[in-house]
Amino acid sequence: MQDDPTLPLNDQTLPLNHEQAGAADAPPAGEAWGRFRLRARVGHGSFGEVYRAWDPDLEREVALKLLLPGSVGSDNEYRAMLREARALAAVQHPNIVHVYGVDRHDGRVGFWTDFVRGRTLSFLISSQGPFGYREAALIGLDVAKALSAVHRAGILHRDIKAENVMREEGGRILLMDFGLSTLPQRQTDIAGTPNYMAPELFSGSQATAATDIYAVGVLLFYLVSGQHPVRLGGLTAKEAAAAISQRRTLTDLRPDLSESFLRTVSVALDFDPAKRFASAGQLAEALAESLGTPLPVDIAPSPAKASWRSRLWVGMAALVVLAGVGLALWEARAPHPAPVAAGVSAGQYDQYLKAQNLLQHGYAEANLTAAVTGFQEVLKTDPNFALAEAGLGHAYFLQYRNNRDAKLLDLAKQATVKAMQLDANLAPPYITMARIAAMEGHTSLALQQVQKALQLDPHSAEAYGAQAELYEMDGRTNDAVAAAQRAIDLAPDDSRWPVRLGSLQFAAGNLKEAATQFQRAVDLAKDNPIAYFDLGVVNTQLGNVAEAEANLRESAKLEPYVDTYDALGNLAEIEGKFDDAATLYKQGIALAPDNYPAWGNLGSAYLWGGRRDESMEAYRRAIELALAQLAKSPNEPLLIIQLADFYASSGQGDKSLVFIRKALALSPDDPNINYRAGETYEILGQRAKAIPLIARALAQGYHATEFQRSPEMAGLRGDPAFQSALNKAKSDIALDSTKKLN
Repeated sequence: MQDDPTLPLNDQTLPLNHEQAGAADAPPAGEAWGRFRLRARVGHGSFGEVYRAWDPDLEREVALKLLLPGSVGSDNEYRAMLREARALAAVQHPNIVHVYGVDRHDGRVGFWTDFVRGRTLSFLISSQGPFGYREAALIGLDVAKALSAVHRAGILHRDIKAENVMREEGGRILLMDFGLSTLPQRQTDIAGTPNYMAPELFSGSQATAATDIYAVGVLLFYLVSGQHPVRLGGLTAKEAAAAISQRRTLTDLRPDLSESFLRTVSVALDFDPAKRFASAGQLAEALAESLGTPLPVDIAPSPAKASWRSRLWVGMAALVVLAGVGLALWEARAPHPAPVAAGVSAGQYDQYLKAQNLLQHGYAEANLTAAVTGFQEVLKTDPNFALAEAGLGHAYFLQYRNNRDAKLLDLAKQATVKAMQLDANLAPPYITMARIAAMEGHTSLALQQVQKALQLDPHSAEAYGAQAELYEMDGRTNDAVAAAQRAIDLAPDDSRWPVRLGSLQFAAGNLKEAATQFQRAVDLAKDNPIAYFDLGVVNTQLGNVAEAEANLRESAKLEPYVDTYDALGNLAEIEGKFDDAATLYKQGIALAPDNYPAWGNLGSAYLWGGRRDESMEAYRRAIELALAQLAKSPNEPLLIIQLADFYASSGQGDKSLVFIRKALALSPDDPNINYRAGETYEILGQRAKAIPLIARALAQGYHATEFQRSPEMAGLRGDPAFQSALNKAKSDIALDSTKKLN
């Protein structure tokens, strides 16, 4: 993907803009490399070619770079490249083009990345001239942050230059052209693009983090002047060393620039590597200070010091705009710059970031409480800090969603509205308002608000996560899945988004894919009880009993929820351990005495364990609590069908039938409601009505493990009429799908 396909590959890499996409060379019809179909060659040079290609597995376009035959000779060289590709693939950062894979086919090594659209900085300067220093500093800040993430992974870039930095459509800055540093051509004494190479490289020294920092200095010099400090192309090492000693200074070309910016460039370009910035994080700090927006000193901690939570925050595209106190990057994206929060010290700023980090781990109530306190402390220093006010509103809303205290909802609305008043161009307040509107039943309004958030920040994973929730509520499953996947793509280190996608896949009956997503969430956040809970539930449905129990017990250990004990009790019932199940249900009830599903589950365990009197008392309590909830939510199908089950199980068939019919009238196509209705009809002895409902639910993807192991379904499972109904239901659904496609 290139702005100018005629440039050599080692001078220009990967992006493609719309205007030139049509001018790219088309490969021969049907040409492929491995599983990829090659659609157009968009770049070529001394190292290889770049293609716009189609990945049939993921059903999306990728940028495929194919090295020339012989570029990677030995197996050792290939393994070295594979190791580096794996290391780079593990680096998740919003300013880095993500590498998806590397492979060998037909004697050629290739690797593939995101296919992004935009223009390189080289193209922009050639077409519109040099940047102003503030814009250059903003770009440099993004590049330095990306480089910091790369260096922490133990990787050097080796070829930072204007041709390898893209401004994507929408404004995001992307550092590109990874994956070639292990090539023999890149491992020679003279490696890189001469104009950007540090002096020590010409005397035979090896590339280091300091040589990458030098290259960023050259890039900054070029962005504001349109020239390089010295032109070194075509010179011998000796000639280059002599030329560098006579290089121009930026002060000569742009004496109008701010002193802090000139000093930053000068330090990055120091002849002595030891006198340059010690890390890319220090360079980022200096650039931020030149803009009047100081960053925390330790932007790039060593791996030994960095907690997993701090690494999580750095990797999140959704939180880039939350790097508050008027961080320059927000200024680059928002229609109007975010105001600098006067009077906020580095310590206060750090406290704000900690509060935001806690908010990302709001699955623990203690984290939400600490986040509220953190935001409040920051706002004491600066009451006009809009992003902190927005964070406070979000924290209050999450607390309300957990506790249903009306005062918390009022506080959430007040803080969110105030954040909007302080800065109408912030995305986070619109996301919170969207969630509040959705909770209050205003789905259409909520969708408008989340769309507004995406207009303000098109790279907000938080906004896409909220959009996924809204699409799911609106019945737009495919759109919900796409939005959840977009959230994952933008913030791959945030465990919330795999949980969201896994829940969508679980609801659609895609159990293995759901398990994959929940496992991913667990791997990302070992302290996330919700991820462990969801993984336990899906493993239960998959029949992985031992794994399910381990997952659920880990969830209970992290944060004891009534639902976790209910799930453990259900697992015990599946294994026929009804007394154990009752004990587990009572543990859940001790946590939430008014939880009617837990009382109903306890009634079931007692009933199947032969303890009828205790069972009837538990069902009586379940019905009492469910009716109280029904007065508040008279048209909630799941609540209604659960009431039908409680009445049926406690011998009150007439009342049960009324609720079955109402639930089916409210949600006739919901497989969960169909299954529960069929199950209740079977309890009532009305198998003729139960069979078509159970068959349709299973054909729609309802989880078969529960059906196969339920003692209440034993008779129905063996009825020949059921298998016939199941086959017919599957045939009907397949026919409906064919009609929709046609």
